Amino acid sequence: MNLSKKCLLEISELSHRAEQLARGGASERAQSAVLVQRIGNLRQVGLSSDEIRAEYADALVESVGLKRSPGEHPEYRAKFAAYLSGRIDDREMRDFLAGTQSIAYTQGVGGGYFVPTMYDAALRIAMAQVDPVLDESVTDFSMNDGPNFQPTQVNGYDLSTITAQLIGETVQQNPQPIPTVLGATLNSNKIFKASFAASWESEEDIPDFLTKISRAVGVALGRTIGSHVLTGRGGTTDIEGITNSLGAPSVSNATAGKITLADINNIYFAVNRFYRAQPKCSFMTNDAGYKLIRNATDNSGRPLLSVERDGEVLMGKPLHVSPSLTLASAGVGLLMFGDMSHIVVRASRPQIQRAIEVGQADITKGEALYVGRCRADATYFDPSAGNFPPIVLASIN
Repeated sequence: MNLSKKCLLEISELSHRAEQLARGGASERAQSAVLVQRIGNLRQVGLSSDEIRAEYADALVESVGLKRSPGEHPEYRAKFAAYLSGRIDDREMRDFLAGTQSIAYTQGVGGGYFVPTMYDAALRIAMAQVDPVLDESVTDFSMNDGPNFQPTQVNGYDLSTITAQLIGETVQQNPQPIPTVLGATLNSNKIFKASFAASWESEEDIPDFLTKISRAVGVALGRTIGSHVLTGRGGTTDIEGITNSLGAPSVSNATAGKITLADINNIYFAVNRFYRAQPKCSFMTNDAGYKLIRNATDNSGRPLLSVERDGEVLMGKPLHVSPSLTLASAGVGLLMFGDMSHIVVRASRPQIQRAIEVGQADITKGEALYVGRCRADATYFDPSAGNFPPIVLASIN
C-alpha cells in the first residue's frame, strides 16, 4: 500500500520517539509499545491521523446526503480554528474581525458553550504509565474509539479443569456445559472527571500547552481509575474492585518484615499450572511489597532479584508495581499473582472539553476550564467460582 507523505512523516516522528522510549524504564517501554502499535495501524491504512479524520468527516457528510460547500475546504477550516485559538495572523482574513465583540455568556442549553472536543494518544499513554492495570499488555484492558461504550457481560469456560472424553462407536457424546456466567456486567454509567483551569494568556504563552494539559488529564484519570479498579467498593456508584472480589488474602509471608524464597514459592504454586502458563501471567505489588521483595536474599545472602540490569522479573514472570494496590487490613503491602487477563477493564476513549461558560471558570477574568472525562468499569472473572482461582492475593506484613 502506498503511504501518503503526511503518513510517512508521522511514522518517522513516532518511530524516533519509540526508539528513544524503548531504552528507558518500564513506563517508557509501555509508552513505546503503544507508539509501535500506532505505527502499525498507520502503515496498514496508509494515511496520517489528520488525513483519516478528514476522510471520516467527508464520509459523514456524504452519508447524510449533504454536499461540501466551498467554505468547508480544509484551508478555511484551519484558518477558522486558528482564529478561535487567538493565533491567526493572516492579513487576508482581517475582514473576518469586522463588527463588534463583547464578553457575554449564556447557559449551555442556550448554545452558550464553546466546547471543542480533543482526542489525544497522550491520554492513553499517560494512563498506562500511571498504573499497569490500565495497560493492555498487562490486563484485559481495552478502550473504545468513542466517548461511550456498551454494557457487556463477561463469561467463559473454566479451562483449568475442562476435559474431553474417549468414547466408543456406540456411545453417545454428552455435550459440555454452556459457558458459566460468573463475571459481573460491565456498565457504562461510571464516569470519571478531571478539571483544570487555565487563563487565555497561558494558552497562548505556554509552549505545547495542549499536550501538557492532555498528559495531566491522562495521569489524573489513570490514577483515579486504576485505584477504583483495584480497590473499588462496588455497588451502583463504584467499580467492584479486584481486591474486593478476591476477598481476604489467601497467602502471606511467614516472617514479618521479610520475604523468603519459600514465601514466593507458596504464592507461585497457589495458582493452577494452566493459568501460570498464560501470556499475561505476572506478579503485581505496591511499592511497600516491592521493597521487601528487593530485600529478599537466598541462604548465601545474594538478592533474589538482580540489582544490575533488572527487568523487574520474578520467577520468570513480569513484576508490575501498582501504587493503587492497597488494602487497609493487609499490613505493609499486597502482592497479586496469576493470569492478569482475568482482570477485565473497559473504558471509553478519554475526551477533553474546553469550556468558557461554566460555573467553575470565570469568563470575565479570561479563564477557560479544561474538563477530561472517561467512562470505565472493571471486573475480576473467575470461571471456576473460587475452586481454581486464576489470581491469588497475598498480604505482606
